[in-house]
Formats: sequence, structure tokens, C-alpha cells
Amino acid sequence: MIRLENITKTYELAKQEVTVLNDVSLNIFEGDFVGIMGRSGSGKSTLVNLIGFLDKKFKGTYYFEDKLVEQYTDDDLSKIRNENVGFVFQNFGLIENMTVGQNVELPLLYAGISNQEKTRLVAESLEKVGLADFVGQSVKLLSGGQRQRVAIARAIVNSPKFIIADEPTGALDSKTSVDIMQLFTDLNTTSGVTIILVTHDPNLMAHCNREIRVSDGEVVL
Repeated sequence: MIRLENITKTYELAKQEVTVLNDVSLNIFEGDFVGIMGRSGSGKSTLVNLIGFLDKKFKGTYYFEDKLVEQYTDDDLSKIRNENVGFVFQNFGLIENMTVGQNVELPLLYAGISNQEKTRLVAESLEKVGLADFVGQSVKLLSGGQRQRVAIARAIVNSPKFIIADEPTGALDSKTSVDIMQLFTDLNTTSGVTIILVTHDPNLMAHCNREIRVSDGEVVL
């Protein structure tokens, strides 16, 4: 599904060129649960931003479903990202003054579907994460674990091809972290969602079927 060949990413810092990713090549297949492991500053977040179509300024080639990403316009990539990628972040990324249902609905706003269909999809997503009765609840009243479940419901509401989970348990206690990782595992095994987990925590690798280790901007086999 995802194929990167000889990807190099550089920034200019204080008039010097800094290499963040150096000649990275990797494949991610449909149905994978991949763990991208690396210390802070290793380049793993830069790598997943690129995979998630948030950054197209790089050298090398990126194929998504055998199509060359660099041939797409920015508008094309926005559409592809909205239809194919779900994002889950450490800080949840929810809008505080909205309800749970309104947050989950956000990826559907530009999908051109009816309000009735939106309501159905939001309800299905919340049921999958164990929050079926929370649709009208204020986000401000939720625990950290509940907030992350809402974020996951939002990530899966448009049936994405893959989910990028960037340190999804970083702000959670150990028991809640186990529950959230089990939820990702269930989505992967039951619903066939491809999961790309980004973490520096080796304990989370037990949930993955494959590990990609990043160190100093390079993939280490």
C-alpha cells in the first residue's frame, strides 16, 4: 500500500542544511500493524508526516497504492489525506467547545454525504470504541482515556486505509494505555485497519506485527 524509495528530507537551519531523513526505503502493506520505533529526534515524526501526506517536500519517491505521490497537487493530497488517513495524537487534538459527536463528525464535513448518513457513521464509530452513549457529551467532561477513544472514533469514522497513531498513549496512565492499545489491536484484526504506531516505548511493540526502527534519520534493520 505504501512504498518509500530513497527518501531524503532536509531543512535549512542557520544557513546550514540539516538532514532529518537520510535515504529511507520501506514498505507498509495493507492490514499491517507497524511500529515505528525511535528516540526523540530520531526522525520518526518527520517520517510519518510524510507518509500521512502532510509534507511533500522531500527527495526520493513515495508510492501510495502504486501511484506516485509527487504527481498530485496540494488539493489532491488534501482529498487523499481526508479519505484515506486517520490521525491519532498524544494530546488527543479534540475541540473543547464541541460535543463528542461533533468532534467525531469533523472528517465527514467535506465528504458530501447527508446528515442522516453522518449521524449513522458517527454512531457506528463511537460504538466501536465503547462510547455509544457519549455522542452528546461535552468533551470537557471526559477522562484522558475517553478523550483518546473519541480521537480514535474520529480517525476511523470515514473508514480510512490506514491510521497514524503518534505516541497515542503518551498522556495516559499504564492501565488506560493497555486498553487503548487493545482497541487498536481489535481495529486491526477485526476491521482490517492498517495501523502505523509511532512510539519511543518498546513495551508497545508487543502489539505490532512488524517493527521499523529509526535512528538518526535512517531506518535500521
